[in-house]
Amino acid sequence: MCLVLASLALWLREHGLRSRQNAIRALLDSADLLESRLQQCRERMQHLRDMITVLPEEMSARADSALQADAKVQAALRDLLAHRIWIQQHAAAASPRELVQAQRALDQSGATLQAQLNRLAAIAAELQRAQTEARTVSRPKSA
Repeated sequence: MCLVLASLALWLREHGLRSRQNAIRALLDSADLLESRLQQCRERMQHLRDMITVLPEEMSARADSALQADAKVQAALRDLLAHRIWIQQHAAAASPRELVQAQRALDQSGATLQAQLNRLAAIAAELQRAQTEARTVSRPKSA
């Protein structure tokens, strides 16, 4: 009976350690994915800014105001760094509840970022249409 209890205790301990390691790995993977998507967002914003420069001001004003989110990307990167520091300093001793809360926070940040990426995609489509219109208007009509 003692052997069975000892085996069960060992199994529970190993299971708990594996669960913690899996949770920490998932946190780190989420942080990596979020960082990658933030960089992608920054690159898209720069590409869109480049597109704006060839359009007349009245066509690009709305898009330009939407692209002034660089400070938000910087803030999100700082927030992500804070998450990484928390993971490094506290994840090993954190309760399962704290690990779940940290994962939820990263997931929420990812959802917010996805909304921004979707908005940038819509802006890119508008800019493409505007560029096409600008080219059509600027072409001289043949006689």
